Amino acid sequence: MNIGAAATASGLDINTMVKTIVDAERTPKEERINRQRESIDVSVSAYGKLKSALDEMKYMMADFRRNHTLAARTVTSDNTDIITASANHEAIPGKYNVKVEQLAQSHKIVSGTFDENQKLGAGKMTVSLGGGMFDVEIPEDESKIIDVVRLINRHPSNSGVMASVIKDDVGARLVLTADKSGEQNQIKVRVDAPVTSTLQKFGFNPNSDLNSMTEMQAAGDARVLIDGLAVVTSDTNTIEDAIDGVDLNLLAVPEAKDGVVPKDILVDVAYDRNAVGGAIEQFVNAYNQFFSVSQELGKFDPETQEKGPLVGDSIVRTVDNQLRNAFASPVEGAPESIKTLSELGVMTTMEGRLEIDYDVLDRQLEQNFADVGEFFGSRDGFARKIEDLIHAHTGITGSIKGRQNSLNDQNMRLNSEQTRLDRRMESVQKRTHDQFTAMDNAMGQMKSQLNSMMSMMPS
Repeated sequence: MNIGAAATASGLDINTMVKTIVDAERTPKEERINRQRESIDVSVSAYGKLKSALDEMKYMMADFRRNHTLAARTVTSDNTDIITASANHEAIPGKYNVKVEQLAQSHKIVSGTFDENQKLGAGKMTVSLGGGMFDVEIPEDESKIIDVVRLINRHPSNSGVMASVIKDDVGARLVLTADKSGEQNQIKVRVDAPVTSTLQKFGFNPNSDLNSMTEMQAAGDARVLIDGLAVVTSDTNTIEDAIDGVDLNLLAVPEAKDGVVPKDILVDVAYDRNAVGGAIEQFVNAYNQFFSVSQELGKFDPETQEKGPLVGDSIVRTVDNQLRNAFASPVEGAPESIKTLSELGVMTTMEGRLEIDYDVLDRQLEQNFADVGEFFGSRDGFARKIEDLIHAHTGITGSIKGRQNSLNDQNMRLNSEQTRLDRRMESVQKRTHDQFTAMDNAMGQMKSQLNSMMSMMPS
C-alpha cells in the first residue's frame, strides 16, 4: 500500500524504505505459509488419487455382488425374427425348443360411419376395459364424433382405452383401442341414451353377437409350446420364467412356406464364461492400477532422494498389506473348489501385482462355473470382503477421509494465519510510515532553522 507522496522535505524515498522494512518482515512468514499450503495441496491431491483407485475396485466388487456379474448367463435364439430372449443369473443352462402359436394382441373395435359434423345427442357411455370402467357424460352441444373422442381420451379415470377417428369417403368412424393386450383386456361399451339416439350405435359387448360396433381385432393372449409339452400363455408378448430365469420376447408367428411347417425355435441357455472371465480381468486391472498409484505416491529413490507425496504414509502401507492378505487368505464359506484367488488362477507376482493364469481360470470356469459366482458373490464372499475392507478407508468415516479432513483444517488455520499476517503488516506499514514521516518533518524543520540562522550571519 502506497501511503503518502514520494517527494519529502528531506529528500528521502519514504515509500521505498517502508516497503523494504515491511517486506523484510512479511516475506519469510508468507513464504512459510505458501510452502505449507503447497505441501497440503499436494497431499490432498495424492489422497484423492489413492481414494479414486480404491473406489474403482470397491464399486466393481459391489457390482459383482449385487448384479451377480460373475454368475452371468448367455441366451441365444436361432431365429431372432421370431424370438429374442434374455436370461438372469438363475437361468438353468440347456437347449429348449419353442413354438410360437399366437401373439398377444390388443382389442380394437370400430363404429359405423357418421357425418363428422353431426351432433349425436346427449347421453352417457360407460366404457370398460378389463376390471376398470369409467363413465363419459356427453352433453348435447359437445356430441360430435370428435367431441366423443376428446371426452374419452381426456377422462381422468380412463383405464387404458384410446379413442380415435378414421375418415374415408363415406364418413367418420369411431375407433376404440385397448392399450393393453391379452384376453382379459376386452373393451365393453354400454350406452345410456334414448333408444332412438345415435349414441346407441356405439354400444359393444364382447359376449354378444348383436353389437352396433364391429370388432377389428380380438383381444388375445400370446401362446407358446415349449419342448412339445408345456403350453404357456401370457397377456403380453413377453413370456417370463416359463424357462427358469429366461424371458422370451415374441416378435412373430412363423408362417408355413410351400406347405412346409416351420421348425421350432431353438433357445440355448449357457454359462457366460467370456463375460465372467472379462469381469475377472477388469478386477485384476483395477487392482494393478491401484498398485501403480500407491507405488508412485509412496516411492522413495535413495540415489536421487526423489520421493512421492505419501512416502512413509501409514494409510498406503495399511491398505497395501490388507489387500495382499485378503488375496492370500481363504474366504470362509466359499466352495471347496475355490477358497482363494490363486485357486481361481489369479496370482500375486513377486513385485506385488496381480496376474492371471488363464489355464487355471479357464479350467475353473469350465468345471466349476457356479462356484466362481459363489466365491465372489455370496453374502460373505470375496467381493463383500474387499468392498468392506476398502470402505473402511474411503467411506465417509474412513481413514482417508479423516486425513483429508485434517489437511483441510490445516489449510483453514493457514488462511487465518495469513489474514492475521496481512492485518499486522498493514499496521506495521502505517506505523513505520508515520515514523519516517515524523523524522522527515523534523529534518525539514532543522534544515529550515539552519538556513534561517545562516541567513542572519554577516556575509
